[in-house]
Amino acid sequence: MAVIIGLLGVTICVLLGLVGPGGPIEILMQPFEFVVIVGCGVFGVIIGNPGYILKGLIPAIIGAIKGSGIDKQTYKDMLGLMASIFDTMRKEGVLGIEADLADPHKSARFNKYPKASHNHHLMDTFCGALRLFVDGVVNAFDLERLLDAELETHHEESAIYPSLVQKLADSLPGLGIVAAVLGIIITMQFLDSPPTVIGHHVAAALVGTMLGILLSYGYFGPLSSKMEHNVREEGAILKCVKAGMVSFAGGAPPQVALEFARKSIPPAMRPTAEELEELIKAAKK
Repeated sequence: MAVIIGLLGVTICVLLGLVGPGGPIEILMQPFEFVVIVGCGVFGVIIGNPGYILKGLIPAIIGAIKGSGIDKQTYKDMLGLMASIFDTMRKEGVLGIEADLADPHKSARFNKYPKASHNHHLMDTFCGALRLFVDGVVNAFDLERLLDAELETHHEESAIYPSLVQKLADSLPGLGIVAAVLGIIITMQFLDSPPTVIGHHVAAALVGTMLGILLSYGYFGPLSSKMEHNVREEGAILKCVKAGMVSFAGGAPPQVALEFARKSIPPAMRPTAEELEELIKAAKK
């Protein structure tokens, strides 16, 4: 919602900047200038990227508009789920969670913490690490290396799309100049026309330059920044899982492992020690 409000705000401010001093809003209606700038930008993206990246671009942009969905409650649910899992494993061993891992989507334990369990990639990472416990082939050192590799791969894959959108934003001012030059070429055919006609064509050409700069710095540049924030938020909660899992695999009691996980959470979203205590008590019920 914040992204949509921001995009609308940018649009309204530009329109007010034109209409306020008495500018004609219809001069901005230059569809062919828009076709040159956006069309060339889109086809440039198609030229420079393989199909599997192009397939994921639109979902990545939609995800940026919707937001990562990760907030303080997501972290609290993740800590609560880990508390429940760790407590069960301490009392019953790894077989106590085998049924939950067989079908996490139908597990009552997992569904008790929906903000965490509905995050697909988060659950893939968490359940993948837990299955190593069930298989009996994990120790703290190997688990840390495995999760480090997964986090690095996730970060590299997720960072592709902010970079791609930023490159598109960087190209738009240049494409705006292309559109403006085309407009000036057209204007040359009207040099024997009245000044008002020439002025109209020159203004239409300058709209191309304005559109390129506006689309770059007003829309696609900020959208790229928002996508980068989403990548950081997704990586941060995976680091929280890693901290708790590695500590527990190393032999730490559940409460100590959860404190390691809590300390790895960014301060703005970190539950207090008292809130963690409540989560642990609730998980034991």
